[in-house]
Amino acid sequence: MAVFLVVPAVVPEATAQGPAPDIYGTADTNYHFISAEEFQSTNDTGYVFTDYGFWRNADSSVLKAMAPLRLPSGALVDGYTVVYDDSDPVENLEFAFKRNWVGSFGATGQEQYGPAFQSSGTPGVRSSWVELDPDLTIRYFFAVALTTQSYTFTVYLPPNNWDVRFRGVIVHWKRQVSPAPATATFNDVPTGHWAFQFIEALADSGITAGCGGGSFCPNNTLTRAEMAVFLSKALGLHYAP
Repeated sequence: MAVFLVVPAVVPEATAQGPAPDIYGTADTNYHFISAEEFQSTNDTGYVFTDYGFWRNADSSVLKAMAPLRLPSGALVDGYTVVYDDSDPVENLEFAFKRNWVGSFGATGQEQYGPAFQSSGTPGVRSSWVELDPDLTIRYFFAVALTTQSYTFTVYLPPNNWDVRFRGVIVHWKRQVSPAPATATFNDVPTGHWAFQFIEALADSGITAGCGGGSFCPNNTLTRAEMAVFLSKALGLHYAP
């Protein structure tokens, strides 16, 4: 199993105010905030927003609301932080991370990924961390052949209760290099080459097409001009018009 950075359970308040700037590099963590306002009820249960961005269930039945998770392809989710307010000694908020899929023959399904979160006691306003298994999230983000997938968060709130409120979720994710394919793109970089995975990632991303004739020329030197092309394509550099 891969080793991943341990992320603190409490995220600084500044990261809970909106999306943070993207951070590049496989060792650095990005934070993506999905606010309560982005969650939509799936059972026509009413809810009321408060002045602080929380909302509560205003109906006589349990509220179920969902929000999609949209991240760059290949993103690796370490876990997420649920931001909520629970001042009720009996009733709780529940939260789950799910994958929705459509098979090649029209079959559909949904499955939960990682442990479901449930508040307990009367902690008041809290930010609670839920860690996901690295092996699970790698499998989660790379689609099974001939299927389409979408990923959602689901929150459940007890009926007609002002003391259990939901603020949003902060997703902790990293970038990663694409897994190596089964066959080689370039005739001089076979599957056993030590840099095979990384060269294939560059080719698949459109950053390089090799040096011509179906070769990559892995041992050639790189000019400053070629380096400029690599970096500009990789980072999507542009100038303001």
